[in-house]
Amino acid sequence: MKTSLRSLLASALLSTASVAALGQSAATPTAPVAAATDTARISLNPSLINAVSVQSFEEFRATVQPLVKQMAGKKVVAMGEGTHGTAEFYKLRFWLTRILMEEYGFSQVALENDYTDTYLLNEGLRQPKAAVESLMKAHLYSIWQNQETAELLTWMQTHNRTHRRQVQVRGIDFGYVLPEARELSALAARYPKSGLQELTATLTKHAALQDSIWDNLNKKDFKFPRKRWLAGGLEGYYTAEKIQQTLTTARLPRKQRELAEGFALDAKVAFDVFYQFTVKKRNSSRDSLMAEMTNFMVRGKNEKVIVWAHDAHVSRKIAMADDPGNGGGTGAFLERMLPGQYFVLGTSTATGTFAATTDKRITRTSPMASYPLESPLVGSWEAFLSEVSAPVFYLSTKQLSTQNLKRPLRFVGYMPSSGKDDYSNFKLTEAFDALLFVRQTTAATPLR
Repeated sequence: MKTSLRSLLASALLSTASVAALGQSAATPTAPVAAATDTARISLNPSLINAVSVQSFEEFRATVQPLVKQMAGKKVVAMGEGTHGTAEFYKLRFWLTRILMEEYGFSQVALENDYTDTYLLNEGLRQPKAAVESLMKAHLYSIWQNQETAELLTWMQTHNRTHRRQVQVRGIDFGYVLPEARELSALAARYPKSGLQELTATLTKHAALQDSIWDNLNKKDFKFPRKRWLAGGLEGYYTAEKIQQTLTTARLPRKQRELAEGFALDAKVAFDVFYQFTVKKRNSSRDSLMAEMTNFMVRGKNEKVIVWAHDAHVSRKIAMADDPGNGGGTGAFLERMLPGQYFVLGTSTATGTFAATTDKRITRTSPMASYPLESPLVGSWEAFLSEVSAPVFYLSTKQLSTQNLKRPLRFVGYMPSSGKDDYSNFKLTEAFDALLFVRQTTAATPLR
């Protein structure tokens, strides 16, 4: 991918350094891939192929039971997406999520979306007559604004009407800051003895600037206030940090304190890029920050979460070129935080269409359109997997043995590019515990 997650705003914003945490794209390869690292032809042992039926939820459920049992005992199950705009990736992850929630005690699904914005979406879904699509447009990045995601949320809304054990949609990202600033301000006003009012007012000021800039960056005539943005971002970080410190002794009921802790953490990681750039003179690691948000959701003994994010993030190995010190994808950080409690499923495809946007920075209003996937790179995993007779199947990567070769793996983000610059050399075991492959896929269906 030509537009890097790690350097998405570099030329426009910081000139001399990349802005790691602010980009929302999926991945940039470690280097342009001209040929596979290993050139040996792969002929997969048929015993490794687990064919999957997608004709109905019931048939799907029957064919993925061995995969689900591998996931069931983990605290964090990540389900990746090889593109941000493939209908089948949304649909099949919804079905897997439903199984884990109905049968194995998972109660949270967390999207690669702003943490507090997704909290507001979840609160809205609790209302009896809530319009799912309107809530999605108000609180989700446009990559999630499709009919397939609406099916997940509608099912969750219906489930919660008839079950005592509620399920929730959460977020692990931090693109916007005003939602958490406003929620913290509302708590401060409701509990004036908490000592948060002045701090939350300051946070709201800096959050308003941050979000205004983010929403205007796609406009060609936007005049970017670089100095004010940097200064306000650093002050926003310190303010969020002070709110965290104040919360340790603030006079708040337990439930409200827990909510405030999440909002404050969300604000701090959103402003982390300014602290890292100005004080530490280095990039901010979006993968590590999303791992921190995920870990926050499973603090309790019996809490478990399903994460929906791009393959490049949930991977155990970093897929980006310009942050070699990042230490891995979000998955690698989570494995270190929760040893043995992380399972990651990647998803991939060979041909078809996918939804993408020409906007360089993803927002809630970035327009999505359908684009054709380029043919898989010769020698890539996608090229070999497309030769399997089953149109949809999964495999456990640890069973590949001598066939676990390092070769190009495709990572397509939210922009239209899907060619040779969108690959990185991987052994599948370096990225995923299992891979779900759909040979031909279609673009996600936009909301009406």
